[in-house]
Amino acid sequence: MPTAIEQLVISETGLRAFWPDRVRGHAGRIAARPPSSGEREDLRELPLVTIDGANARDFDDAVFAEPAGSGWRVIVAIADVSHYVRPADPLDREAARRGVSVYFPGSVLPMLPEVLSNDLCSLKPGVDRLCLACEMRLDARGHVKSWRFFRAVMRSAARLTYSGVHGAIEAGDTKARRELGALLEAVERLYAVWRVLAVGRRRRGALEVDLPETRVRLGPDGEVRAMEQAERYNAHRVIEELMITANVATARFLGRARMPALYRVHSPPDADGFEELRHLYAGAGHPLSEAAARNPDEISRALRALRGQPAYEAIAVATLKCMQQACYQPANIGHYGLALKSYAHFTSPIRRYPDLLAHRAIKHLIDGGRGETAPLRGNELARTGSDCSEKERLAEKAMRTAVKAYKLRYLSGCLGDTLDAIVSHASGKGLFVQVPEVGMKGLIPRWRLPARHGRRRARDRRGGQGLHGFTLGQQVLVRVARVDEDRGHLDLDLLAG
Repeated sequence: MPTAIEQLVISETGLRAFWPDRVRGHAGRIAARPPSSGEREDLRELPLVTIDGANARDFDDAVFAEPAGSGWRVIVAIADVSHYVRPADPLDREAARRGVSVYFPGSVLPMLPEVLSNDLCSLKPGVDRLCLACEMRLDARGHVKSWRFFRAVMRSAARLTYSGVHGAIEAGDTKARRELGALLEAVERLYAVWRVLAVGRRRRGALEVDLPETRVRLGPDGEVRAMEQAERYNAHRVIEELMITANVATARFLGRARMPALYRVHSPPDADGFEELRHLYAGAGHPLSEAAARNPDEISRALRALRGQPAYEAIAVATLKCMQQACYQPANIGHYGLALKSYAHFTSPIRRYPDLLAHRAIKHLIDGGRGETAPLRGNELARTGSDCSEKERLAEKAMRTAVKAYKLRYLSGCLGDTLDAIVSHASGKGLFVQVPEVGMKGLIPRWRLPARHGRRRARDRRGGQGLHGFTLGQQVLVRVARVDEDRGHLDLDLLAG
């Protein structure tokens, strides 16, 4: 059940929070009498595992890897949502209206009813589940040499967590390794594949931005109990790279067959954004060439060089703000951030509508154009891509708004407290700083700045010359002066810096 803050955000954004009777009824009938599975390959003897967050309930993907010659055989098995959600049925229409699942700190607005998202479709351990699998052959350098998509039935060998896998593989925790038992070797193989893929990712110049994430921990009453720094392990990266690899195989499979599909595209920065990037990195001692407008390799190398320095987070955040937003469209123009020529979304059909459409297109191809309803084409496909992009942005805005509201609620009980902060950017209003403890920005109003700073002009939004005499990434000490929950403002006093 959404908390009061989440209910307000849902109301303001117009998100769909209730299931129409026809949708609930249809989902109930499918759960009671699932459609026949048809002919499928049997993967139940393979040690496929899911690796997710500790609180996850909808398990889209399971993974497996084994050596094959000098390379690897990798299987990414994805919940076969399209087997249950058919084109234009009540579930499909509602999923299209929602576009994505929305994850708030205290609740979830799923794209599909929970009887499907958390049960029938979810790849829960120890139970048979239908999946659409992508089998890939990788060479020793991580290049995908071949792929095959097929319907299968699987039985997850374990529901693993990022923290548990980290403990067993990275931290060498004896108890965690013992809990993995016979699956220890299977998980170590996944790490071995990831190491190869990570080298390939760096070789092609994909953008790598690691930013800390502050999570809100709520009590049973829906009120904020604490702010916690979310840990990011290599276990997260293992799954991310395996999913990216399967998504690339999907895009290449659909593209080579000239099958109309939605690609996940990311345009390079526009002229203004790139000029701001060049100014930003020149100020940090890492000037960018014109080539960085076509490939993010220089930016990634600069960020790696800056990691660990006080200005890193401010520069990384500013970098993302200079980028264009990724979106869904039928025209494949590549993905700038991932440095990929072709990319699509296939791995999360429980929570993303474009992935469901990709599954239908794949099935249409592997069935030789028979069986599945013909995939969307032309204007209808383009319109659906635009709608999905818009709904994704709306969901992200809603999640950010809710998280910010929780953080301001938490800070309203911290008036007068002293906090560490980092100079982020400036405007005529004053100096903006990032407060790592809560993971949000606050404003030191210009009139609160010392005279030697307050009279300086903020000519640029970012960079050393326009920060009221401060430097980007400079560490300062601030005091919580005012919290305006209604307007979403956090005002701070400068104590030292």
